[in-house]
Amino acid sequence: MTLKGALAWIVTGGVGLLVGATVGLLLTVVFEDPLKKLLQRLRRRGRFMRAGRRAAKAVDFDFGGVTSQCMIVTGDGTEAIKEELVHLIVSDEPVELPAELAAWRSEIAAEEQARADSGAPHHWNGDCFAVAELVEERTSRDEEVELFLHLRRTDYYSFLASQNLDRRFRDGTTPRTRYIDPVGHRRAPAFMSLSLGTSILVITTDNRVLICQRSPRVGSRPLHWGVSADEGLSARLDSPSGLPPRLHAAARRGLGEELALEDHEYRLALLGITIDTERHQWDSVFVAYAHDLTSEQLERRMKRGTKDGSLEIASWEFVSFDVRSVLQRLHAGQPERKWTPVAPVALYLALVHEYGRWRVERLSRRHAARMVRTTSAP
Repeated sequence: MTLKGALAWIVTGGVGLLVGATVGLLLTVVFEDPLKKLLQRLRRRGRFMRAGRRAAKAVDFDFGGVTSQCMIVTGDGTEAIKEELVHLIVSDEPVELPAELAAWRSEIAAEEQARADSGAPHHWNGDCFAVAELVEERTSRDEEVELFLHLRRTDYYSFLASQNLDRRFRDGTTPRTRYIDPVGHRRAPAFMSLSLGTSILVITTDNRVLICQRSPRVGSRPLHWGVSADEGLSARLDSPSGLPPRLHAAARRGLGEELALEDHEYRLALLGITIDTERHQWDSVFVAYAHDLTSEQLERRMKRGTKDGSLEIASWEFVSFDVRSVLQRLHAGQPERKWTPVAPVALYLALVHEYGRWRVERLSRRHAARMVRTTSAP
């Protein structure tokens, strides 16, 4: 390069750099805030879209090709969790909702009061329990699972408000993206964990399992098919004297109220604790083995009337309690027949408890392969 060319390059290059820097500085000053806001909006929208896709595709449980948005927190079905090793500890500090959730609760209370005033079906605001924490330990002697469920007091309208997981707050976030996604379902705050239920499967002496369709009047998942009976813990019914409730006692109460079963007529086993990840509901899975009742006898009893059966159950069926029959029933009628997320999990745990994990999973894999071949056949 000649001396003249080098000098020209320095001048033009220097001027170009100076002009470029000046223009860049002006653009930054003029457009910095709008660009930042635009990028923030795009990032937020991207997070919402990703969260929505995760929610739509979430599969926490798979059994023989049947998927469910329900995770097993503890228990695998092989061994029952002993009643004396389940401890429910209630705090004197009630749950307080954040301001925006509290506003939603007020809306629900006003709507339910308006329905009550007009004589329409409505939900009353009973006292219930929130799950603050689950602690799992092993007994020192036999290394059996011991559970400590720490609970706080809440009410049904607060529970209904917390169920709006994908309703948007003013800033565009949702209860799911703000309170659950950052920490996971297991560690979500107590004000989002405002339910603890019991889901019970009844096995009759002729080896049939009772499945029920939920009434259109229930507050959560009306007309979905699910377990034989389910019952939420109630402060008034399960802790009338202020003492901590007992999980097995709540399950027995549900069997009595919905199916007219008395305590001495069955053997009850707790198989696991679960979380419905679609609605973030804590649950406990039980199986009840009838001592003497056949499916025909239990059905005749249900038809003669139960305390809460007409309020809780729309219809029912008995299914042969084996892997193939259960999976066929879970697949049949889909997507018209909707199942509660806990139903496939409860049926799996009960089958494992009866037949062993190896046999259940081997047969479920065969069933899933058959379903693939059937659906892909021309």
